[in-house]
Amino acid sequence: MWILVSLVLIFFAAYLVVTYMNNKIYKKYENLLYVVNCLINTIEAKSPVTYMHTERVCLYALKLGKALNLSKKNLMLLKQAALLHDIGKLGIPDNILNKPDKLTDREFEIIKNHPQKGYDILKGSKELEPIAKLILCHHEKYDGSGYPNGLAGDEIPYLSKIITIADSFDVITSNRPYKTPSSIETAADELKKCKWSHFDGNMVDVFIDILMKDNEIKDIMNSRIKKDGQ
Repeated sequence: MWILVSLVLIFFAAYLVVTYMNNKIYKKYENLLYVVNCLINTIEAKSPVTYMHTERVCLYALKLGKALNLSKKNLMLLKQAALLHDIGKLGIPDNILNKPDKLTDREFEIIKNHPQKGYDILKGSKELEPIAKLILCHHEKYDGSGYPNGLAGDEIPYLSKIITIADSFDVITSNRPYKTPSSIETAADELKKCKWSHFDGNMVDVFIDILMKDNEIKDIMNSRIKKDGQ
């Protein structure tokens, strides 16, 4: 009898500990989401164009991440990093960030500081540091010709490689005063040309397969074409 009582007490104590830890983790996660949402709102307030870009990049990145069978934990990390990948643009002067014309070489050099600025904004928080590291590397290229640190191949974080592809696809298919938006098919060709130079080639193959089949992405592209044509 006492053995049974002891086992019940041990089980109940373990249950209380697990419940406490889960609540603590959930609270920590809630706080992290609050901070992330505040940062996203800040991006939207400074540059609505950048905000809409990050929303699309997040969508594309998550579709690729799911196709690559990422864990739920890594998908959540990918989502947060994709939404905040341009947070460093908060430190870029408005006249450059929102310039309607093509950037000069000097202005582009200033824009290129945004991954480092984004890292600097987030690195002070222990909870946001993993996101900061991904943001720092989202303009690195597979062949080492990217910035800010010239990382190559597997030196680049796996999730950063995903964001790079999603980010590039959205830029290629976006309308600018100095360039017309490319179709999905043309964008796919551009990505193919940069396999193993700018991008992880295996990831590009998976993403192109998504582009050819995903109706949600096609709907987004069609709505943007209609909007730009108004």
